[in-house]
Amino acid sequence: MTTPQLNHALFNQALVLIREGDMRRARALGFNNEELQRLSRLRASEIESLINEFPGVARFELDHNTFKAALRRIDRDQDRDSLVDHCIRHGASVQMLATFFGLTPNDCSARRTLLGVPSRQGRLPMPEEAIEVDAWHRWQTISDDPSSPSAAEDIKGMLVLAEEVELPLAVIWTLIKQWTTPEQPRQESLPGEDEGVMRAGVA
Repeated sequence: MTTPQLNHALFNQALVLIREGDMRRARALGFNNEELQRLSRLRASEIESLINEFPGVARFELDHNTFKAALRRIDRDQDRDSLVDHCIRHGASVQMLATFFGLTPNDCSARRTLLGVPSRQGRLPMPEEAIEVDAWHRWQTISDDPSSPSAAEDIKGMLVLAEEVELPLAVIWTLIKQWTTPEQPRQESLPGEDEGVMRAGVA
């Protein structure tokens, strides 16, 4: 975009805000009150002259702090998307994805389709005792506080454990909740995705 085009966009936006009575936002474009009053009284031909004959009337600069903040936000979003994809590939359930990332069942279905990960069909059995014991011992070295109920919120730690013991992330999450809250009844299997959605809106 050339300088006259940028000037045109600036003055046009200022005039729109003046007509709407939004002087605060008009001033935020860089004008003071006197300049806005003069601008509002200019004819269209005079504004065109101002734009084309005086291209240096306005300077367009990058707000470095805002730009850095925007890039940090993009980085966080990219990290989150990468983590979501990693969880899906390692067998996170719809309920997990809803709890940790706020995804709806439709969101989960769309992400799985894009990743080529099929939805789980049928119930998912819990591991045999020997495998669970091995997972428990490994979890003691992975988690900073393995016996705390908050350990079930450590999604990255659970991913590490899922990779080490080669169990679906949904199973790992259930095991950790059972280890940290033993008063809850143990589950022998996890419901299929469709069954879980029908019961609780998520699976």
